Amino acid sequence: MIAIELHYFLTTNGSDGHSDYTQKLMETYLDVITLDGLPRYLCDSLMREWSVLAKQNHLRLEFVHNCLDNSIEGLLLPDLKTAVINRPVYEPRTDLSYLLQSKARHRFDSYMESAFDAFGKAKKIHDEWEKLYAAETDYNILNQVGEDIIASLLPKEEKAGGSLCDRFFGATTKNGSKDYVDALSQNTERYFIKGRPGTGKSTFLKKLAQAACDRGFFVERYHCSLDPKSLDMVVIRELSLCFFDSTAPHEYFPSRAADHILDFYALAVTKGTDEKLKKELDDVSDRYYACIRQAVKDMDAADAVCREWEMAYLPHIDTQQVTKLRNNVLARLLP
Repeated sequence: MIAIELHYFLTTNGSDGHSDYTQKLMETYLDVITLDGLPRYLCDSLMREWSVLAKQNHLRLEFVHNCLDNSIEGLLLPDLKTAVINRPVYEPRTDLSYLLQSKARHRFDSYMESAFDAFGKAKKIHDEWEKLYAAETDYNILNQVGEDIIASLLPKEEKAGGSLCDRFFGATTKNGSKDYVDALSQNTERYFIKGRPGTGKSTFLKKLAQAACDRGFFVERYHCSLDPKSLDMVVIRELSLCFFDSTAPHEYFPSRAADHILDFYALAVTKGTDEKLKKELDDVSDRYYACIRQAVKDMDAADAVCREWEMAYLPHIDTQQVTKLRNNVLARLLP
């Protein structure tokens, strides 16, 4: 059974700065309505209203969340190939409203640059973390495990028609880590990949995603919000399969009959590594999470600036125009 509602992010703030898969996904839709700078509180309210009406028509819904405050900034109706997406007020633009808000823009950018710097430091520390475990990991074992899983769960024959869709299942928001693993993995057989940094989780997920695509399946690839070059989850809905990195900050444990644990640490890492390297691992962990906390603090400050910015528009919003916008978008979303 296909999930009725999906929730995810198309953007993230991480070690590469601001990453965005919106344009790539929108190219697969027939009609995309772009809202330009709608305040987030108003956008979230309208998206929820439109979604209720779409649900009454028994349509599949996909909600796109804002990576700064987790509000809803997009609604996709894959059955109709229609979508509505909002460009947040803080996105760069060249119109008069952008020029008039240059001071707010400068403050916002300053906080976000500080957050990106903290994320960049966190990524470098995470690389140290990975090296500690990499030296104790037998990748030959993991490669064989991956090949066996692919051979047992996917058809042997390759065929055309496969595709890859890139998203994020979570993000580090102004309130810390937020993810939609439960919503995205509903109605699937779930494989919880346990392990440590550097123990091959992302490498396996990349191989699995490509193998499924090569066999003609539509594959959802969910990237790491800190490092988008890394994968954290793969979903193949036609096979009701979900594999994901079930380690902090998105650590989950089996709760359904069709849940499995795939422990890369137990399979391929030298026994006693955690204990042997405890001092080094504690040091790396402390430094890493200190950077993440700083990034969250900076994003919270940036969000406060953005909220002030958005509230400045409130006295000038014409409720009649909002009603007109609501109806016009609805007519295009549900023709």
